[in-house]
Amino acid sequence: MRVVIFDMMGNVLNKFSCSRYLEFPNGVVVNDQMEIFISDNRAHCVKVFDYQGNYLRQIGGEGVSNFPIGVGLTASGEITIADNHNNFNLTVFSQAGQLLGALESKVKHAQCFDVALMKDGSIVLASKDYRLYIYRYVKIPNLSL
Repeated sequence: MRVVIFDMMGNVLNKFSCSRYLEFPNGVVVNDQMEIFISDNRAHCVKVFDYQGNYLRQIGGEGVSNFPIGVGLTASGEITIADNHNNFNLTVFSQAGQLLGALESKVKHAQCFDVALMKDGSIVLASKDYRLYIYRYVKIPNLSL
């Protein structure tokens, strides 16, 4: 497995092997700090690399983000890991890897193939039953009394 980085014109900027760190990669997102976040279905986590191919850290893990199907970056910079182990789950982390929250759908889905984040906070889930499911991820502020 390897990562190839292109510029806007399609020229190769860099390429590196990541086979040593990944078992079954299936989703990718990048941030504005030149970091690459790759979801790994078999390793139950997201692995983070820099553009030079250096392995930086792992986010999530078995029991927290089981069998991820994708990774996303919210408008506020949080990392979301989607998985469909038992139910559809969305686990939210800081970019450093701190667990911030988790959501679970009460709907049992067929096998899910992909997930996408929309600007309004919606999460779109593509399922094996030829349907798209749209979930709304909205942070509710803490109310202090």
